[in-house]
Amino acid sequence: MNRVKFLAFFALAFINTGCLSTFLGTKDTRSEDYHLPMPGAGWEPIDPAEADAAFRNQVDKAILNVSSVCGEERFRSLEDLSKDVLKQLPDYIIVEPAQAKTVGGHPGLITEVRGNVDGEALSVRLAVIRTPKCLYDVILAGSQLDASSRIAFDRALTGFHDD
Repeated sequence: MNRVKFLAFFALAFINTGCLSTFLGTKDTRSEDYHLPMPGAGWEPIDPAEADAAFRNQVDKAILNVSSVCGEERFRSLEDLSKDVLKQLPDYIIVEPAQAKTVGGHPGLITEVRGNVDGEALSVRLAVIRTPKCLYDVILAGSQLDASSRIAFDRALTGFHDD
């Protein structure tokens, strides 16, 4: 498997095993009451597996996904929830410390880390968002996150709203 395919495969695997819905819920506990805009030109929808939706950037092969889970877990701290997701990337270093941000009128926490898996570098931007009923995570992962991937991540957060 060539390096680009391997990294795309690993990014998708990380996202699908790292999202909150995998840790905390089932498809029955997911939200159907939110909107997240499409990432934009150059992104293609892919099989979301355990996530609610997933997209691949045709330029840098990064993966962007969103997951939701509703129920009692929404009362845990955003810091703890972020750590649960990021523990899937062993020995990561923090590139951008966790920053509180209001997303769609709700509290959110955004973190960026970088780690290695099987000798391959992986960058991850994670946003965890709490609404009155549910938790959401938006994950961007890839070997290199170019400007188009960062813009898509920011667009997803800016356009997020629950109904």
